Amino acid sequence: MSILIKLYGNLSEKVKDTDLEIGFPITLNVEGNEIHTVLDILDKFNIEDNEISHIFVNSKYCGPGKEVRDGDRVGLFPKKMALMFVEIPNLNSIYVTVKLFANLRKYGVPKSVVEVPEGSTIKSVLKKVKIPNEEKKLILMVNGSPRYDRNLVIKDKDTLAIFPPIGGG
Repeated sequence: MSILIKLYGNLSEKVKDTDLEIGFPITLNVEGNEIHTVLDILDKFNIEDNEISHIFVNSKYCGPGKEVRDGDRVGLFPKKMALMFVEIPNLNSIYVTVKLFANLRKYGVPKSVVEVPEGSTIKSVLKKVKIPNEEKKLILMVNGSPRYDRNLVIKDKDTLAIFPPIGGG
C-alpha cells in the first residue's frame, strides 16, 4: 500500500532527516500496511490532533477517522493555517444528533444536530459541542450502544448520547 502525504507549515518539522525548504510542504510516500486511517498517519509522525486545523483526503475535507486506501493523497494543515480554510467545513459534511444529559446540559441544549466533516470521531464531536477535556469519565452511546473509544468514527445521521459519570454511595 502506498499513500502520498503532504505536511504543510510547521507540521513538516515532524519529519526528521529531510531537507526543508521554507514555505513549501514536505511530500512523503508512505509504504506499508500499518496505515488504515488518518489517525494512524498522525500517530506515525507524532502529530497531536490539536495541532491540525484541516485534513484533506483526495482533495476532500474530512476528519481524523477517515479511512485511507492504497493510492490516496492526504494533506495535513496546522492550526496556524486555519484561516485559509474558513469556508471549507461546509463541504463533505455529515450531521450528527447530540443529546446532553443531566449536568452536561450546561454545555448546550439537550438535543442538537451538529455538522462535522466526514471521518469525524467522537472526540471531534465532543470538541465541536465544546465539552472540555476535563470531562474524562463520560458515558457515551452511539445509536443506543455504549462506546468507549473516543476515536470511533461517527457516521452521518448517528445519534451521540452523552451522560455524566454515574455516582453512587
